[in-house]
Amino acid sequence: MADKRLDEMAEDATAEWLCRSSITYLECAISLMLTHMTKEAVLEVMRAETKMLEELD
Repeated sequence: MADKRLDEMAEDATAEWLCRSSITYLECAISLMLTHMTKEAVLEVMRAETKMLEELD
């Protein structure tokens, strides 16, 4: 029983780390885009990506 709980805790911690890491990666990508693109161009890309994501099934 303790092993099962430990496994669940490890899975939860891994999922949380992956989520935080993914958000950090996205923030870094946006920052990189802003170093050589206008804010308006970045927004246009992000809107297009958002639309594509919303259309995913």
